[in-house]
Amino acid sequence: MNRATIVAFAVLSALSINAGTWNGLDDSNYYSGPKISESDLAGKVVMVDKWGVNCPPCRALLPAMQKLWNANKSKPFMLVGSHCQGRNPEKVKELVDANKLTYPIYEWAGLDNAPSSSGLPFMYVVDHRGKVVYSGRSHEEAEAAVQKAIAAIGAMPVLCGGVSLQAFKSMEKQLVLGKSVKTQVKTLNAAVKKGEAKNATPVQKKQAEEAKAILAAIEEAKTDITNEIESKRETDPEEAYKLAKAYVASFPSEGAELKSQLPEMAAKAKERKSAK
Repeated sequence: MNRATIVAFAVLSALSINAGTWNGLDDSNYYSGPKISESDLAGKVVMVDKWGVNCPPCRALLPAMQKLWNANKSKPFMLVGSHCQGRNPEKVKELVDANKLTYPIYEWAGLDNAPSSSGLPFMYVVDHRGKVVYSGRSHEEAEAAVQKAIAAIGAMPVLCGGVSLQAFKSMEKQLVLGKSVKTQVKTLNAAVKKGEAKNATPVQKKQAEEAKAILAAIEEAKTDITNEIESKRETDPEEAYKLAKAYVASFPSEGAELKSQLPEMAAKAKERKSAK
């Protein structure tokens, strides 16, 4: 993949859920808590709580939201309360005061391409790479996703994200950027071939479906990672170099062009590090 292609992928990614724009974070939508902007969310895990003053389950969750904020506000994390039942400063303030809420609350704040919801409360969690890793109405599941996403900061990206491994559980530790995945991909393709054969058993067909899901996740991860490398070349050359080096290790064929750029990227990363 040449650099022009990588740039094209980066441009296209602006249309995906991995590169959404944060809306509603302006004074006209502000209610309470610290005022924030899109730049304040970069590189952080973000949980958006969509709620309303006329929603009893939403109001019941407010103390739990404050507890989550208290426990994680010193970490690379941001909780954003997004009120969604019409601009209502008086009622919102009443609930903010009653529950001693200190996290940012805005009217209809969130990603422009956020997961859709059919009711309230509704929460979604965005990891530090800008990918939605949870969406739903369970506070417990959302909080678990937050903790998992925070723990993943600094770790290499997982290449099978979003796929629950069962038949191929043993591959989980290997499907991480920086590790060779040639053998695993070969095994997965073989499983797909077996599952699509005329005499395939139900078990083989099920394994084939799982294998297809993993292979699709790997392809998606390739695109996400090359996008991130390109976007960080100037803003965070150290991280870009680390990711590029790992990408080449996992995908030597696709990363041939990137491999030729590693010396230049290493020099830029060293220069940035010495300037700190």
